[in-house]
Amino acid sequence: MRHDSVLPVLGTAVIGEWLDYNGHMNDAAYAIVFSRSVDALMDRIGLDSAARKRTGQSLFTLQMMLHYFKEAKEGDALAVSCHLLEHDDKRMRVWLVMTGAGGERLAASEQLLLSVAQTEEGPRAAPWSFESHAALEALAKVQAALPHPPEAGAGVALKRKP
Repeated sequence: MRHDSVLPVLGTAVIGEWLDYNGHMNDAAYAIVFSRSVDALMDRIGLDSAARKRTGQSLFTLQMMLHYFKEAKEGDALAVSCHLLEHDDKRMRVWLVMTGAGGERLAASEQLLLSVAQTEEGPRAAPWSFESHAALEALAKVQAALPHPPEAGAGVALKRKP
């Protein structure tokens, strides 16, 4: 991976059951694709199914923001890539971008994710495992030169004309 590139995490295609009444991909389907992208990211940072079963460590989503740029239709190929915006000892904030076959930006999702330990008392925030921490540090280093996405951290607001 180059030192200025996003991490490809998921490739899929729009299926018929994801369409809305306009024949476009439904907003909930975008959330599904981004959720599956986080699942794929987990595999890349040492939190795959076997590790989750062995350690009880997982991720919980604390916040998710979706940005829609262009509609997708049935059969359209989708690719999702990840930009790690920041992380600390228990959390990470990611910017996921969904593109179409031609590379056009269709949507983005900003997510705040928490490392948790599944215990008998229930889930609790827990520091990253050594493997996950090392993977996040390596990803942050590789992506250090990426520009900050302008929409990241913007929230929701009406744009007022002066």
